[in-house]
Amino acid sequence: MIGVLVNQVIENLATGTVERVLWIADRDRGLYAIDIRSPIALPVFYSDEEFEKLEAEKLLRRDVDDPWSAPFKEDTLLLGHRRRRDKAWELIRPLALDQPAIFQERARGRAINSYIEASGSNKQTLYRLLRRYWQRGLSPNALLPDYDRCGGRGKEKAANGKKRGRVPTSDNHGLNVTPGMREIFRAVATRCFAANRKQDFAGAYHEMVASYYSDRVIDERTGRQILVTRDEEVPSLRQFRYWFSKENDIFQILRTRRTPRVYDKDMRALTSSSTAETIGPGSRYQIDATIADVYLVSRCDRSKIVGRPVLYVVVDVFSRMVAGIYVGFEGPSWVGAMMALSNAASPKMEFCHRFGIEIGEADWPCRHLPDALLGDRGEMIGGAVETLANSFHVRIENSAPYRADWKGIVEQRFRLLPAKFKPYVPGYVEDDFRARGSRDYRLDAVLDIDEFTRIVLYCVLYYNNEHELRVYDKSPEMAADRVAAIPIELWDWGIARRSGKLRAYPSDLVRLSLLPSDEATVTANGIHYAGSFYSCSKAIEEHWFERARQGGAWKIRISYEPRCMDEIYVHDESGRARFISCSLTDRSRHHGARTLWEIDQMRQEERRDRLNRQPQTRQARVNLADSIKNVVETAHAKRAEPDGRPSSERTRNIRENRRVERRDRQEQEAYRPARPKEEAQPKIVRFPGAEPEDDYSLPNIGEILRNLKKEGKDDDGR
Repeated sequence: MIGVLVNQVIENLATGTVERVLWIADRDRGLYAIDIRSPIALPVFYSDEEFEKLEAEKLLRRDVDDPWSAPFKEDTLLLGHRRRRDKAWELIRPLALDQPAIFQERARGRAINSYIEASGSNKQTLYRLLRRYWQRGLSPNALLPDYDRCGGRGKEKAANGKKRGRVPTSDNHGLNVTPGMREIFRAVATRCFAANRKQDFAGAYHEMVASYYSDRVIDERTGRQILVTRDEEVPSLRQFRYWFSKENDIFQILRTRRTPRVYDKDMRALTSSSTAETIGPGSRYQIDATIADVYLVSRCDRSKIVGRPVLYVVVDVFSRMVAGIYVGFEGPSWVGAMMALSNAASPKMEFCHRFGIEIGEADWPCRHLPDALLGDRGEMIGGAVETLANSFHVRIENSAPYRADWKGIVEQRFRLLPAKFKPYVPGYVEDDFRARGSRDYRLDAVLDIDEFTRIVLYCVLYYNNEHELRVYDKSPEMAADRVAAIPIELWDWGIARRSGKLRAYPSDLVRLSLLPSDEATVTANGIHYAGSFYSCSKAIEEHWFERARQGGAWKIRISYEPRCMDEIYVHDESGRARFISCSLTDRSRHHGARTLWEIDQMRQEERRDRLNRQPQTRQARVNLADSIKNVVETAHAKRAEPDGRPSSERTRNIRENRRVERRDRQEQEAYRPARPKEEAQPKIVRFPGAEPEDDYSLPNIGEILRNLKKEGKDDDGR
């Protein structure tokens, strides 16, 4: 009987019985067992040969659950139950402990007869209690009464004309629900309630009353058809609710009403956690984006409100550490996701320094790529993902549509981070935004994108280093080491005790590989992209811009950093370097230190200003053309009449006419400094020896030239 124990439950596949081992005889002669299901069972003996034969023929199964193995806590048992148990045990204890004689048929009969004469008990009671003791586990608790099985719980009560259930409180004595009513209940539950999300439970009940328990009659007063309810046949709303819950899978109906997507997201059971799927830090990251509830102003013109920024967060599942962020105006897209991943794989000291925050390496040690990345389908599906998967061996996982609960950890960060800055940030959007009479929070905006990013960084540093998680399923090793549920503590413990899945790559390589790419145009003015012009040493050395001016422009592939467009990176397909850095030219110096979004806003603003000035410009052009026409018409009116001379004669003296016209214009164009009024009289020139009355005024030079012309002199006065 190797491996068989007393009180073990085994199944005899030959007879289909489930039996409990009561006693194992010495020297492997056999064992006693009893069928635990039969109400008339008694112990039977299996010899060693019989038992081994059953095992050899694979007709014996040992891994059988014991249906009576439920434990009982003594202090939870009712006093009356304990008294009945103790009384029954005292009655059969002398017989039950007389082993193995009590298992043998003849010895058991003699012992029970003798015990009846001595105690005055009866045979039926002794056999019933002994059988319960043997079948239910060979313990005194097997003799506890079965009051929980009394009353026919779960069984339908037969209708005998008397009202079942609670006593009615109204004059209407009510009625019993018949099988026909239950058929109606099921039909209404399926057609009116489960299939129609807009219908509530009471509405479904009244729909049932109208359809099955009402008659359509003619109203004598109005002559219109109305419904009259047969009140004596109508079941109550309480009965309808009772049988609906009893005969329907209410969870399946609720899943149908709410749609499986919503039910699985908001109402399903939560039996596990994301932490159970990870080994250590870097094993799995989750990434997601949200539109922050804060209105910002432009860095270029702080009087302009530029809307709400997009916040991307990358979270390590094991430690809950915020591994990377992106704050900008790039909508939820691959561009924003890659900016956040690039930040997650880069050192944070330089990043924080850009926003005026000084930290140490230990304050934010995340600078790695994960083994797996879980994101949304829209961002994690496409050709750009292949770079991440193939170049850095990151396994990409996508959540199902509308299943934000699959990324519950990162979703919670969107609740925790804003909670820290909400009371202090002007322009924060409250719940009553755009409600009648509420304040327009957009007018409170004072922060620009850099200032808001700085606030987010402060919140992330607090969360990573100080915030203690209220709910975190620690492993036994964590509990033994008394690790605080703070992200930095969990991260450091995971690095020390579980090497994790951290993989570091050169930050520049990761950053450039994950940056968004596009096509730029090589022109005579430089490499043109997004309204800006760039140049690099390679372009100068190879005369790209001269070639573009002489032979035409062409396209090249570039990568760019949307957060700062001071540089773009040309993909070098022929040289050793993968990326060639290109900087802004003087032509686009006004775009320095601007984001791609800000440059686009500046260009749109310039275009908007041009369009706004268009009516004024159009009016000026119309007035210009009208003025020119007026001058021409005036000139036509002054045109000399033809005098009969041939055309050759009119064109013969053009040069001479030009000289005369020039001398005439000299008088009008001559420079005369402004003089005081007392000096405005003509200057008197007195010749030597002349008398005062002989003074002469200095004639005008133009008048002298005209007089000379009349006298036939040439240009030199000869």
